[in-house]
Amino acid sequence: MLPLLSHLQRRLLAAGPKLLAPPFFRSFSSATAPAARKPTTAVAVLWDLAASRPPSTLPLYDAAVRLHLAATSFGRLRLSAAFLHPSHRLPAPAASAATTHLCRVCGRRFRARDALLRHFDAIHAREHAKRVARIDSARGGRRVRLAAALSLKLSKYEKAARELTAGAGTASPSDELGRAGVRVELSRTPAASLREHAQLVLDEGSARCLVLVSGHEELAPLLRVARERGVRSVVVGGESGLARWADVGFSWAEVIAGKARKAAPSVSGKWRDGDVLKGLEWRYDEDDDEEEVVFEDDDGEELARKAKGKPWWKLDSDDEDSSVGG
Repeated sequence: MLPLLSHLQRRLLAAGPKLLAPPFFRSFSSATAPAARKPTTAVAVLWDLAASRPPSTLPLYDAAVRLHLAATSFGRLRLSAAFLHPSHRLPAPAASAATTHLCRVCGRRFRARDALLRHFDAIHAREHAKRVARIDSARGGRRVRLAAALSLKLSKYEKAARELTAGAGTASPSDELGRAGVRVELSRTPAASLREHAQLVLDEGSARCLVLVSGHEELAPLLRVARERGVRSVVVGGESGLARWADVGFSWAEVIAGKARKAAPSVSGKWRDGDVLKGLEWRYDEDDDEEEVVFEDDDGEELARKAKGKPWWKLDSDDEDSSVGG
């Protein structure tokens, strides 16, 4: 019995610091590192396709998706709109001997698009038809289990078929941007429409971060207004002179390579630090120099009046030193 008691005593003494510690410190020590919070700033993306075009080697749909990824790194995407001329057409893709066509179902590559289409129809279309027939022929719980087991393959086939159908003909910019979730507005003057829409966003205060995809330097006054109202500005198309008026600017190459997305957290952190320092900044107020002087008149009634006190930079010891020196 005695060895058992001594063993329990040693265990209690070893666990003593943890048991005696306050609950707050116990929870703090056991807590893991907090996860990085996602920025919640409302972001508006306005794109003038004629003034800032992505590289012709990249499909417009992919460029819009990567632009959205960079924009969502600064906050929550609230608005994404593109302004283009009705006669705008996509440039023809540059021909390259190394260009291959990828099958999105099995991953095989083909040099010719016709070979990819024949492969897709001969193999994957038939497999898809067999899967659908199996699901249709099943009943009850077996049908539910079979549909759940084949759902991934069905969705993969449908996505690949949509991409092949979309690339079969010459797609318009509106179709490509619409697939990426961008609202398209046709205008004879895209730059003027973008300026009006950006001014509306600033007046409404619906976004605290404005992403302008444009190269027109005439938008510089708009960026100055955004800075005065505390709205952050990002310019995509850093090759133009418009980027120097914004808080930060990126080129299309940086957006496509993902460098803009990686730099967004550090840029947002600098913005938050600047806002904190601006809130702590001291400002001089003349009312602070006024002090209330109370004195009594001949009847013993108290009177009060405001008089100018000594300047804020003058200490009480200065008055004592002056009186002693006199």
